[in-house]
Amino acid sequence: MEIKKAAKKDLKEIASLMKKEIGKPPFNEKDSINFILKSLRFYLKNSEIYISTENKIEGVLIFQVEQWWEGKVIIIQDLVVSYKFQKKGIGKNLMVFIEKYAKKIKAKRIYFETNKKSSAIKFYKKMGYKINKDRISMNKKMK
Repeated sequence: MEIKKAAKKDLKEIASLMKKEIGKPPFNEKDSINFILKSLRFYLKNSEIYISTENKIEGVLIFQVEQWWEGKVIIIQDLVVSYKFQKKGIGKNLMVFIEKYAKKIKAKRIYFETNKKSSAIKFYKKMGYKINKDRISMNKKMK
């Protein structure tokens, strides 16, 4: 298994993986492949996309580095692993990769959100991540 920076040629396969996996509970996202591809093209230009691959793409990690008052922070936008490859170390390898990346650039913190019903919460806790007690996630849907 190799973790490498995604290229433009990988975007359709990544979009297909994401559509399949984020369409399942608890996420139940209904985005079209075209919408996902549009987002991925944006991320490819403005963020970082890394893939875990052997013969095909098994997992994807999308993140950006931002400068906050405390210093550099990493915001994980998406971490998706194909159902066929879950519980085989792909997600763990991607998280270890992002932690090494964070140390290399001297980031102060890694942030991300997940659905409160996600089965991955146990996995993240096992990796040493904590649920924020001092922050809440808020949003407003724009019409």
